[in-house]
Amino acid sequence: MSLAKNMDFDKEFIEQLVKQDQRAFNEFYLKTVDMFFRYINSNFFVSKEEAEDIISNFYVKRWNVVKKYDFKQSFSAFAWTVFKNLVKDSFKKQKDISFSSFDYQDWESFEENIEDEFDIFELLETDFQFKQIEDAMKQLDIESRELIYLKFIEEKENMEIAEILQISNENVRQKLSRSLKKLKSLLINET
Repeated sequence: MSLAKNMDFDKEFIEQLVKQDQRAFNEFYLKTVDMFFRYINSNFFVSKEEAEDIISNFYVKRWNVVKKYDFKQSFSAFAWTVFKNLVKDSFKKQKDISFSSFDYQDWESFEENIEDEFDIFELLETDFQFKQIEDAMKQLDIESRELIYLKFIEEKENMEIAEILQISNENVRQKLSRSLKKLKSLLINET
């Protein structure tokens, strides 16, 4: 299942979620938890523990809020809205939250598992490029980071992004274009 399809649940499944079915909740959790972690880590650069706290709060809140889901709206947009509101609330409550770099791997296990034929210079170049992008992303406003994340990490179509952000499709296109120009400008200035 691709990342963009993580919340494409059928109506019967969503009905089970609304009825508070534990198996449906478990399946929802397993299909979405990695996506939400990536969102937090790519947009806020918080520690693993802080991300885990935010994620666990979301699933508790979602469990209670899903009873209010209106089947006329997109379930994906509904879940993203609940998630984003909870993330915002978390940061309001923790004004002194520490922004730390996202740690992709434990270096000891990495060194133990590296294969001889692997080009270490390619890895270093990739890490350097990632670090440049990460630093540039930190300088963007939250809306720009969110647009770039939804479009390029979650691989969502503009129409889906419009639903999630509750803006027009044309507005998504314009804002995404401006966000990418800002990111490109920041990356050019870093080199």
